Amino acid sequence: MRVPSVRLCSGMVLGLAAGVGTLWLLSLLGRSLYTSSGTFGMLLVAASGIVVGCAVALARLGTGAGSSFGLLAGIAAMFFCAVHMQYLTSNALHERGREVYGVIQEETSSLTDSDGITTYGYAVSYPGNLRQRELSTVNERLETGGRYLITVDPQHKVRPALGPRPGTDVFHLLGQIATGIFVLFFWTFAVMLGFRPPEIEGWWHT
Repeated sequence: MRVPSVRLCSGMVLGLAAGVGTLWLLSLLGRSLYTSSGTFGMLLVAASGIVVGCAVALARLGTGAGSSFGLLAGIAAMFFCAVHMQYLTSNALHERGREVYGVIQEETSSLTDSDGITTYGYAVSYPGNLRQRELSTVNERLETGGRYLITVDPQHKVRPALGPRPGTDVFHLLGQIATGIFVLFFWTFAVMLGFRPPEIEGWWHT
């Protein structure tokens, strides 16, 4: 009866654990950048860089398929981090946004692209804010001095948005799931191939 090699199973478990750890660390990094500041955030940036660097080092030190999967694990981790940060930015108003009525102070910019889509920029003030914030609209011109319902970020890390509190950013949420699956897959195979036994028959023995 053929059974999986102990070394192969160990590599599979360690690879999966490395993938889960990578996703957890990068998620913690993104979350901390929106909820905290200072030394803690800088330490997480450094730790995340070390994780991605370990994946790349695994690729450079390994040989064959294992090295290729190690390199792909590092690339997938960087893509996950980028998509996760975009999700946090776009989903911030959904998670912690506060609906207020703001007053348009002035129109600060107006830009029309080659497709005829115009993006307007406004300086808006609202209760509880000591200085004006930038508000953008697409193909919707607002009246200076007008009072509009907007959603603001209490932490002031994301620009205000016109209208009520938005829903979940499904597009970037699905992107996180997809890239996260790739991270787990590549990490698992990178470490598993590094632990594969040297038998002639490959990964299995009797």
